[in-house]
Amino acid sequence: MTWLSVEAEGPTALERVLRLRPDLRDLFTGYLGLLWSERLVDPVVLELCRLRIAQLHGDGTQALLRYDAAVAAGLTEAQAAAVASWFDSPLFSEHQKACIAYAEVFAMDVHALTDEMADAVKVGMDDAAFVAFTVALGMFDGLGRFRLVLGADEPVTAPATVPAPRPDGVLH
Repeated sequence: MTWLSVEAEGPTALERVLRLRPDLRDLFTGYLGLLWSERLVDPVVLELCRLRIAQLHGDGTQALLRYDAAVAAGLTEAQAAAVASWFDSPLFSEHQKACIAYAEVFAMDVHALTDEMADAVKVGMDDAAFVAFTVALGMFDGLGRFRLVLGADEPVTAPATVPAPRPDGVLH
């Protein structure tokens, strides 16, 4: 389902929609690319949070994708499968749990985030990484909603590893 009457050329549904506004596409992919390629935040933490936000949105396609940077950094399929029950899973470190909890509340009710939640996330990162992490959550949340509203996604029926975005790359 989409409310758009036209789309640009591109290899994926998301690219075809984003290319309607190349100026915004370049900014968007530039930041996501830096986030993954420069490892501003642990890629496993990013991916766990991205997956949890996708689950909260009911975005089955995104919940099945695994970015290669996260897999290369140690993300396991068992962790990806257990992210919905992160709170009592032994597969996650305390810091990963703190980050997933923060991401979950961020996506559901940003006003419910507490100082304690932020402090728990910051135990494993400096202020610059915390800013990058929080902006990444906003991008994951916004991109998920964007994809769902405009029907800008490709169907995926089984877990698949895809290249992480690059500053000049295609989004998946």
